[in-house]
Amino acid sequence: MSMATAQPKTLRSDKARTAYTLVELLVVMAALTVLAAVTLPSLRTLLHDQKVTAAARMVKAHFEAAQGRAIASNSPVAVILERSDTTSPNAVSRLSIGQVFPPYEGDVTGAIGALSDSDGDNFLDTLTVVNATAMASLLSINPAPPIFGPWDYLQLYDRQSVYLVESVSPGATAVIKFKNPANYQEGDLQANTRLTTNASFRLFRKPTKSFLQTLVLPRGTCVDLSVSGFGPSGPEFSNAATDCLAMIVFNAQGRIAYWDKAVGVPLVGGPSPATSLLHLLVGRTEQVSLSDPPEVATENDTTTVNANVNDNANSWLTINPFTGAITSAGMQAGNEGSALAVRLPVSRAFATYGITQSEN
Repeated sequence: MSMATAQPKTLRSDKARTAYTLVELLVVMAALTVLAAVTLPSLRTLLHDQKVTAAARMVKAHFEAAQGRAIASNSPVAVILERSDTTSPNAVSRLSIGQVFPPYEGDVTGAIGALSDSDGDNFLDTLTVVNATAMASLLSINPAPPIFGPWDYLQLYDRQSVYLVESVSPGATAVIKFKNPANYQEGDLQANTRLTTNASFRLFRKPTKSFLQTLVLPRGTCVDLSVSGFGPSGPEFSNAATDCLAMIVFNAQGRIAYWDKAVGVPLVGGPSPATSLLHLLVGRTEQVSLSDPPEVATENDTTTVNANVNDNANSWLTINPFTGAITSAGMQAGNEGSALAVRLPVSRAFATYGITQSEN
């Protein structure tokens, strides 16, 4: 009888392994570290770009809300651009709505005032209103100070021109001194005009900030006033010397009535009509240039600032002052290393027609 050869028995365990070895853990951690080092910078840039895009949409919606309120209320409404501080006066991270109270047109129907030229420059610059047609308590020293004063606004006849009130002197007659010619308007209300010197008037209080509708942009984003303004390259809102606010006022038709950047004593600036398309740049806070004009980054000069006007991830907000149309478009910075005088008009031209740089 042959004996069967004994086969060794193999022990098998169906129990799953409950842990990794130290070597396996180190390999996984190393792989995750390399993956994070590769992807996180690009992810961070992507998220930051999305914040700028979101900020541009918020600014556009804020302007549209102010415009809609002006049309609905049949009265001027302002968008107030609040500069961050004196160290970064060209960065705006908070925008507010400015309400304008109904105008004062005298205490009786058809109230008029007498126009005169007080300084002999051949331009009418003073309106004298007697208390018989203007309520004494409104334009006199009672209450003190007068309800109307410097930085308020004046309209004469049925003209659309808006004049900055420089002073109001109370008494038996109220003498209102206003700035004429208004900014960017020549030959307005000359003393030898054929118009009568007796004029109907409308006095507007300067826009009052409303705390019910304040927009705060996402952290790290702002409206860059250093390169914001009118026309192809106008820097009207750039101001590196003061932290004054700026405002854009819509009229009851939804168009831009005037813009203002009045500062100082005596008053400098004041209400000015919009003469061309308004361009506001929405970008990053750290890329706001403190110089005037801002530096333009070049490939061979690492000391220059990578200003917002160079960053294609930013956006332009464009407002047509004559039609009230509000549009936004991506940044087109032009040729790398080109001077600001060349780069800015090209960028605004693309924004005007809503053209953005195509992806390669």
